[in-house]
Amino acid sequence: MKTCIAVIFFIGFVFSAVAQDKNDLLYEAIIKSDKAGVEKQLAAGASANYVKELSAWLRVSMLIAAVDHNDLEIVKLLLGKNVNLQLLAGAGANVNDNDGKGNSVLSAAKESQEPELIAFIESKIKAGG
Repeated sequence: MKTCIAVIFFIGFVFSAVAQDKNDLLYEAIIKSDKAGVEKQLAAGASANYVKELSAWLRVSMLIAAVDHNDLEIVKLLLGKNVNLQLLAGAGANVNDNDGKGNSVLSAAKESQEPELIAFIESKIKAGG
């Protein structure tokens, strides 16, 4: 019985570690502006709605990470994978939420001073996500 419980625990641990790795690899690809890496991780099952906790008080969605890195192509990729701007799945975050530094998706886009990125995010917000 103890062996069975240990095996079940181990299998659960392995599956959760693999899922986390895909999401972490997605985050790493986003901050490196690695479009091919983002495509690869999304195809492998990483969640475009993943919210990375960088510390106890700082969390960042994949969308905010892409906007913070001024990468419109990756923003478009993430939105193409059903990122919900109004409610990021499992995180309770919305477009007015912040990343712990007071940045929403829109405020992060405005900080970038990239007119095309700002216009794209504004259009998505007006369209309801």
